[in-house]
Amino acid sequence: MNKPRYLAGVVALILAGCSFAPAYHAPQTSVPAQFKENGDWAAGKPEDAAPKGAWWQAFGDAQLNQLETSLNASNPTLQAALAHYDAVRDILVQTRASLFPDVFGLGSLSRNRQSVNRPLRGGNEPNIYSSNLLGGGISYELDLWGNVRNQVQAALATTQAQAALLANAQLSLQSQLASDYLSLRGLDREAHVLDEDITAFSVSYRITRDRYLGGIASGLDVSRAQTQLESVKALRDNLTGRRAVLEHAIAVLTGNNPSTFHVAVASGMVPIPKIPVGIPSKLLQRRPDVAAAERSLFAANALIGVAKAAYFPNLTLDAVGGYESTGPGHWLTSPNLFWSLGPSFLVQIFDANAIKAQVAQAKANYVSKTADYRNTVLNAFREVEDQMALLNSEGIEAADSAAATQAAQQTTHLAFIQYREGAVNYLEVMIAQATELQAEQIDIALQTRRMVDTVNLIRSLGGSWQQKDLPSENSLSTQKVVESHT
Repeated sequence: MNKPRYLAGVVALILAGCSFAPAYHAPQTSVPAQFKENGDWAAGKPEDAAPKGAWWQAFGDAQLNQLETSLNASNPTLQAALAHYDAVRDILVQTRASLFPDVFGLGSLSRNRQSVNRPLRGGNEPNIYSSNLLGGGISYELDLWGNVRNQVQAALATTQAQAALLANAQLSLQSQLASDYLSLRGLDREAHVLDEDITAFSVSYRITRDRYLGGIASGLDVSRAQTQLESVKALRDNLTGRRAVLEHAIAVLTGNNPSTFHVAVASGMVPIPKIPVGIPSKLLQRRPDVAAAERSLFAANALIGVAKAAYFPNLTLDAVGGYESTGPGHWLTSPNLFWSLGPSFLVQIFDANAIKAQVAQAKANYVSKTADYRNTVLNAFREVEDQMALLNSEGIEAADSAAATQAAQQTTHLAFIQYREGAVNYLEVMIAQATELQAEQIDIALQTRRMVDTVNLIRSLGGSWQQKDLPSENSLSTQKVVESHT
C-alpha cells in the first residue's frame, strides 16, 4: 500500500468530518389527480397553466400594468421585505466564512516605563524601554462533526426561504393592488350607470311634473318621481367616497402620496380572463409560501446536527509568529523571531443537560416546521378550491344576472310607454325603474366580484412564480439575484 497516499486519505477523511444531521427527505404529501371544483376549467399542460411573467397583463388594462410597475419599484412594504432578505442573505455570507481559516495580522509600537520597585526586578534591567511587535497568525476550526457545515446549510435554506417569502409578499401586494384597481373600475361602471339613471329619472320627473301641471298626473306621482331621483343622486354621492378610499389605497401600494394621487375614471369594465389552473401536483411547485415552508423545514433538520455536534470537542489549529524587539535596529532579523504552532480543543464535561435540552429543542422545532409545511400545503389547495368554486358559481350567476337585467330594462320601457298613454300610474313606472336599477347594480357587483376572484385564483396558484426561481447557493453570492425581485 502506498503509505503517503493512505495518510493523505486519512487526513482528508478527518478534515471532511461527519454530520449528525438526520438524512433529509422532502415531505411527502397526498396530491389528488385533479381539483374537486375543476368544473369547465381548462387544465392544459402544466407549463401552460402558469401565467407568464407579469400575470396582471392577462386583464389587458394598460393603467393596471403601469400601476403594477410602480408597485414593484416603489412600494415601501416591498422595499422593507427586500432589505430584510438582504440582511438574511448577509447572515449566510457571515456563516459561510466559518468554513475558512481566520488570517490576521498584529503589530504595535510602544514606549514603556516600569516601576523601580517592581517585584523580581533584576539589577541590570532598564526601567524605560521600547517594545516593537510585527507579526500575524492563522486560526482554523476543524469541522470534524459537521457543526459549521450544518450551520451553513441551515443559513442557506433560511435565505432561500426568505427569498420565497419575499416573492410571496410581492405577489400578495400585486394581487391587492389588482383587486383594489378592479374594484375601483367596478365603482366607475356603477357610477356611469347611476349617471345615466339620474338623467333618465330627471326626464321622468319633468314629464310627470308637466302632466301634473296639465291636470293629467297627481301630485303623488310628482312626489314619487322626485323621491326616486333624489335617492339615486344619494347613491351616486356614496360612490364618490368609496372610490376615494380605494384610490388612496392604490396610492400607498404604488408608493405615492394619497393627497396628490389620482386614477382617471373609465366607465368600461375590464374583461375577465380565463385562467388555466393546471394540475394539482404542480401547485406545490408554484406557491412561494410552500417553498418557504419546505426550506424552513430543511433548515430545522440541519440545526439538529448543529445541536448534536455540541456533545463533541471543538478542535482548532492555531499558528502565530512575527518579530519582536526593543528597538528599530535589526528588527526583522532571526534573533527577534517568535512563533507558536499547535492544536487546541475544548470539550464540555458537565452542563446539567443543557446540550441534551438543545437537541430536544431542535427536534421539536423540526416537528413544528413539519406541521407548518403540511398546514401550508393544505391551505394552498383550499384557496385554489375556494376560488374555483366561487368562479364556477359566479359564472352561472352571471348568465342569470344578465338575463334579469335585460328583462328589467324591457319592463321599464313598457311601463313608461303605458304611463304616457295613461294606462298605468307612475307607481308602476317607479317600481320598474327601481327593479332595473337594482338588477344593473347586482350585475356590476357580480362582474366586479368575478374580476377580484380571478385575481385571487391567480394568487392562490402562485402567480407567475415557480420553484426554479429559488436562488441557488452560487447565485446568492451576487447582488443580481436580489435585484431580480424588484
